[in-house]
Amino acid sequence: MKAPTIAGVVLAAALALGQPSPSGVLVAIFVVDGLRPDSITAADTPTIHRLRTEGVDYINSHSTFPTSTRVNAATLTTGTYPVRHGIVGNSMFVAGVNPQAPFDTGDYRQLIRLEESEGRVVTTPTLGEMLQRSGRRLVTVSSGTTGNGFVLNPQSRHGAGVAIHGLFDPSKTAAYPPEVSAVVVSRFGAPPPDPDDLGQMEWTDNVLRQYVLPELGPDAVIDWMGPLDSAQHAHGVGSPEAKAALQAIDRSLARTIATMQALTPPRRLDVIITSDHGFSHHSDGVNVAAALIAGGLKASATSTDVVIASQGQAVLFYVQGRDAAAVARLVRFLQQQPWADVIFTRGGSKDQGSVPGTFSLDLVQAAHASRSADVAVTLAWTSNRNAFGAPGAQTINSSTSGPLTGRASGHGGLSPWVVHNTLVVWGDHFKNRTRIDAPASLADLAPTVLDLLAVKADACGNGCGRVLQEALKGAPEVRTSHRDVAANAGSYHARIRISSVAGHDYVDEGSRKR
Repeated sequence: MKAPTIAGVVLAAALALGQPSPSGVLVAIFVVDGLRPDSITAADTPTIHRLRTEGVDYINSHSTFPTSTRVNAATLTTGTYPVRHGIVGNSMFVAGVNPQAPFDTGDYRQLIRLEESEGRVVTTPTLGEMLQRSGRRLVTVSSGTTGNGFVLNPQSRHGAGVAIHGLFDPSKTAAYPPEVSAVVVSRFGAPPPDPDDLGQMEWTDNVLRQYVLPELGPDAVIDWMGPLDSAQHAHGVGSPEAKAALQAIDRSLARTIATMQALTPPRRLDVIITSDHGFSHHSDGVNVAAALIAGGLKASATSTDVVIASQGQAVLFYVQGRDAAAVARLVRFLQQQPWADVIFTRGGSKDQGSVPGTFSLDLVQAAHASRSADVAVTLAWTSNRNAFGAPGAQTINSSTSGPLTGRASGHGGLSPWVVHNTLVVWGDHFKNRTRIDAPASLADLAPTVLDLLAVKADACGNGCGRVLQEALKGAPEVRTSHRDVAANAGSYHARIRISSVAGHDYVDEGSRKR
């Protein structure tokens, strides 16, 4: 049989997806993985700096706890918090995926196993689904991990929009649905193998500029740009490697925006630039599993009496049988450890957890009915500076305990240096040259996209984001309030600082009194 030509594959994809019918508005979300607001400069990021100056700069934007990538990717693409969408960590425990250990949500094959076990990857409708129901199309492209590329639009496997990641199965599967994958593989081949390097970002953005925008005609695009995260994990915020990654990202973003502005017919363009979390330097380590074993709370490193799902700067604990007495013993142990910071438990009241001296997981909107941990703890942080002058230092869960050397950095906890992320909005619908101190988060982006595209959102109560009305042209300012919430038990004292607007709470930071 004769092999299909590229033209034939393109025609098949167009017939399968339907011809593009642009709404007249294109909303583009660029997620620069790990971009701290203080890393945006005219020298390193001239495009982002210009858009921040010309558009709306949210100076009090937030990551979702845990401040981990896939948690926040799911928050972005659903407009909800983990209490609703169910991706509760970069590492999480679901017995149907692996009854013995947590699994890595960065591997899309594990997420497919989650879907096979529980019916869905995320447990609430996605932006891709909501747009599809209204005859609109979301296309996501990603140069992060395959799991991240998948969670941005997991229902693309079932016809809701398009998800592109060149490393789903290199040279075989580069996208969902398969008709789009065939076009991408035949035209662009396989990307470089490293999921976070600059070469893969260039490959991904070429697909976006040369195929997605001119031929698929999406109404909304999410471009997840991964190289900065990789550079900062290895070398730190402000390092030469991080600056080089930022400069490459900014150049690619400028080319993509120029392509969007040159689309024929012309479309009104709204651009959102954000990040999933900040970053801080890893200054100290603690082997949490070893500490629990030594304390008589866990039988061995592989035992399932307490399953430990590490988020780097935070840890999720799944207690066998959700045994209340075992949970209480674990909490009391953690409250005695100098490396433990803020502790959360399931249940209790809106603010206070089920064990004295803990906060409720409901406070951070992370108490998913079936997937959340029984106990979560953040690890100690300071505002000490790294070798390049960037503030923020952190204790992490590690194979060894004690001071750490090198430049390694990360996220996952509740220090302000990882909680506060970047949020810049620019375009036809947004105000000009405006700074907004009202709190916002990644959960607010999907509702805002639906509003910009005049698509009716699903009814949603607690655990959902809001439309960023105050950023729209002609909209009034909004009133922000702040409060501290305390949790105390004996000599253990912790607090969480919260910003609130329009009935929505945002966690600014959490710490323990020392």
